[in-house]
Amino acid sequence: MDAPLLPKYRPSETKNNLWTSSLISLLAYLLVASLFIRDLKVAVILISILVLHELGHYLAMRHYRYHETGIFFIPLLGAFVSGSKRSVSQQESATIILAGPLPGILLGVLLLLFTNSTSLDLSISAVLNWAGMALVLLNGLNLLPIYPLDGGQLLNRVFLNEESWLSRGFVLLSALLLTGLALQLKFYALLLFPLLLVWRNRKDKTLKRIEEQLNAAGINTDVDYEDLPDEDYWKIRKILIEMHPRFASIDPSPTAYDSKEAAVQRQIVALLDRKLIMDLDLPKKIMIASLWMAVLLITVLLVLLSVKAR
Repeated sequence: MDAPLLPKYRPSETKNNLWTSSLISLLAYLLVASLFIRDLKVAVILISILVLHELGHYLAMRHYRYHETGIFFIPLLGAFVSGSKRSVSQQESATIILAGPLPGILLGVLLLLFTNSTSLDLSISAVLNWAGMALVLLNGLNLLPIYPLDGGQLLNRVFLNEESWLSRGFVLLSALLLTGLALQLKFYALLLFPLLLVWRNRKDKTLKRIEEQLNAAGINTDVDYEDLPDEDYWKIRKILIEMHPRFASIDPSPTAYDSKEAAVQRQIVALLDRKLIMDLDLPKKIMIASLWMAVLLITVLLVLLSVKAR
């Protein structure tokens, strides 16, 4: 007689683990930044801008009830917010993406208006003016239509079909552009982005084959993890072990959890059908595009005015 199946794996202390990882990544970011930025005021301003930007994304994701949300910092390059949710609408996505750069740009414009309309000590005025320009410039650059910048993600999620050849071509073009920019500027850390895009493309192909195998096996993946039957969990797990290189060393027995079970569980959650709700009609898309272009135009105008003033 076969041994009874264990219930599907339920991770514990995920929130604590996420915040521990976030804190470690922040400390690593601060350490690397201290090696390259000698001016303390500049370092504080730049890191504050980064934290404000990612906090905007994070709060928007929390508002829309994303699970396992966390902020992770990448030394020299920036940061990103992670989270998961099965049903995501285009409107939610647009709000989450724009919640990062828009508050920083608004704050930057307000700082510039304040410093130019108020009599302040020259040293204080210079710092505030520099902070305002940095807020506008860094957040504005992030809205450029290059993947994986916020502008590229907005274009890909709202205006392109993520599953289409046009979307894949756009991501490839972004990778080539970032590669050329990294080589031209000799800022080789920037090559991490195209490398990640290539890695993600290979990962997506593997997951696509696994999804086809799940469909062939008649496993229903159009369910939330909480509703996934224990039997289907172990069936998916077995297919993962057979087809995914990362899990090849795991014992497929359904009677014991592996030391990598948390990673297996996260991958199974990712394999459950993710729904993108197409809730943006043409007028709403035009409004988002107009706001996007207006913010980019404001960024360009402020930069030109700053250069002219010098």
